[in-house]
Amino acid sequence: MRKNPEAQFWTTYQLRSADWSIESLLHRWKLNCVEVELDQFDADGCDLAGSSLPGKHSIQMMIITQRTESGHG
Repeated sequence: MRKNPEAQFWTTYQLRSADWSIESLLHRWKLNCVEVELDQFDADGCDLAGSSLPGKHSIQMMIITQRTESGHG
């Protein structure tokens, strides 16, 4: 992201603990994070692509970008 400030890192993760957050790491590395609603991709059901995933697991999606000088996006 340092070499390409316009880069975006899209990732998903399983929500396991409400007590854990990457917020401090994002701040330390001067990154922003935007949550993506899975229903935008029709990916909010109990099964995806004919598999049993994600099942009853809570899956979140986010886009991480480098923070700009103004502090936004």
